Amino acid sequence: MIPRSEFRIPNSMDYSWPEMPPIDLAALENDLLLRSVWEGLGMPRSHVTGGYVRDRLLGKKSVDLDLVLSGAVEATAAPAKRLAARLDTRPHLLGQGANRVWRIETPGIRVELWPRGSLSLDQDIQRRDFTCNALVWYLPNGPLIDHVHGLDDLRSGTLRAVQQKNLEDDRVRLIRAARFLAEFDNFELDSRTAKSITQLAPTLRGAPRERVGQELLKLLRAPRVVTGVRCLLRLGLLEHAAPGEARSDRGWLEDNLPAAARLSGESRHPVPQAVRAARSTALLALLLRSWNTPGIDSIAAYAWPQAVRNRAHIAATLIEGTTTTVESTAAERRAFIHSAGSAFPAALAVAAAIEPQHPWRRWWRMWVQRGPELVGPEPLLSGEQIGKLLDLPPGPKLGRAVNALTAAQVAGAVRSEAGARRWLLNLPTEEE
Repeated sequence: MIPRSEFRIPNSMDYSWPEMPPIDLAALENDLLLRSVWEGLGMPRSHVTGGYVRDRLLGKKSVDLDLVLSGAVEATAAPAKRLAARLDTRPHLLGQGANRVWRIETPGIRVELWPRGSLSLDQDIQRRDFTCNALVWYLPNGPLIDHVHGLDDLRSGTLRAVQQKNLEDDRVRLIRAARFLAEFDNFELDSRTAKSITQLAPTLRGAPRERVGQELLKLLRAPRVVTGVRCLLRLGLLEHAAPGEARSDRGWLEDNLPAAARLSGESRHPVPQAVRAARSTALLALLLRSWNTPGIDSIAAYAWPQAVRNRAHIAATLIEGTTTTVESTAAERRAFIHSAGSAFPAALAVAAAIEPQHPWRRWWRMWVQRGPELVGPEPLLSGEQIGKLLDLPPGPKLGRAVNALTAAQVAGAVRSEAGARRWLLNLPTEEE
């Protein structure tokens, strides 16, 4: 196995690795949510597998259920519609061909119904990603089926691939290994699985960017981000998860893993309020910077929420500028907030995580007290008024005059309508 110490950051933090909690079959036997879903389906012969079984055996709560029903997808339509009606929603059929699955989702629960088709139970188990996700619990009262020693791996905290072919068949599973290590408190990666992932890492470039993006976002929202990022680096996945034209700066990210720890809450951040305001946007900005901040269009395929994607991209481009401006004059800091807009909390959070020694709290107070008015100040004069005053028709010249006045207003050089008129009349013309 890859020892846990391999995923530690030297001289930055000290992890404690508690013993695995005892496996608790009673959590499945007495699971009211499972029974309710099974009854809502019409009590068919079925079993639950995947992360739900894993998490419940570890004593964790979960609302994501993967259920397997006998027969083809058409045979699962009636149970899917029955459960959806009970949950006051509609079922959705996703995927193509033999990989079609019914999804039933509400704000409080997500159920996927997988038709087993002609596969035997063992064949179904053997196609899973990791042994801890290949345990089967028959509804409603068991038994628990374990054909791949998943219980042993749960007890020892080992993340082990069921077989290498499964990683080859779905390359997103390569990056999912890193995500699981970020989510699980005390798991380690089996050495054979780590070797397989390292060998297959270049094939990640052919994986759907949307699914890669979702795995990365889940990793960045997990409690042990640094462990996950360290795994991405060690297994050679970071560069192959990037957009095709991007060049990864592995050394920069390795140097700034302590910053990732500050942003994820694993160690102290100088402005925790900024981290809370930015949430995962700041960590996504750190990731984009490690890819040398690829163009905004090239990351659209990752299907991150548009507002998060845009703010993270802006923040990534502003990291160095944020650091150089933090010790500047108040006017320059106000102007920077205006140019950063809603991405400012993420930009400050990342820069402060990288270089925590600067007076970041002073700048954050400015954002809290005056952020909205600096990002979108109330115009002292309308564009029409400025055009009349300067005898400018609508067009680029008028636009530049409007922007110049806004910048002066943000910097504090102009505070009133009369002052704005005087300032504009003294504005040098382009010919000058």
